[in-house]
Amino acid sequence: MHRATFGSELRLELTCTNTGTTLFHFEEALHTYNQVRDIASARLLGLDGTGFLDNTNSNTQRTQAGEITIAAQTDNAFLNTEGAVDLIDLGLRRRIRLEKTNSRTTVIWNPWREGAAKMQDLGEGEWERFLCVEASNILDSKVTLAPGQEHKLTALLRVNRL
Repeated sequence: MHRATFGSELRLELTCTNTGTTLFHFEEALHTYNQVRDIASARLLGLDGTGFLDNTNSNTQRTQAGEITIAAQTDNAFLNTEGAVDLIDLGLRRRIRLEKTNSRTTVIWNPWREGAAKMQDLGEGEWERFLCVEASNILDSKVTLAPGQEHKLTALLRVNRL
């Protein structure tokens, strides 16, 4: 079940229940597309020192140093993350904070010019105005549910003016 609650904050919940008789595994992500004025000036805080897999480079494992800036196609899975991530958008003068529960990975994604050109659902230049910051459980952090068990992934997004 997917539930979205709108108000002074956006709360997304994805609930999965194993109604079967055998154990099963799955990966999940709440694909939150955050509007930014200009992707080149957006900054992400909260992942300094975190290991990640770079999906644009054969899932090469690296460690983030400092804030994240986007200057090329980006598809990174940050591992063992549970803390909040802040998206700073000076152009729109705001900070978007992502808080999450029952999520062990955070995906940062933007297709950049080349990737966007291959996507039918993105218009000209739209890639320049968004950044995905996703609460997720992927790869080694996939979820395992026994019969009768339930798992709920939650993403909470709040916007504050700068």
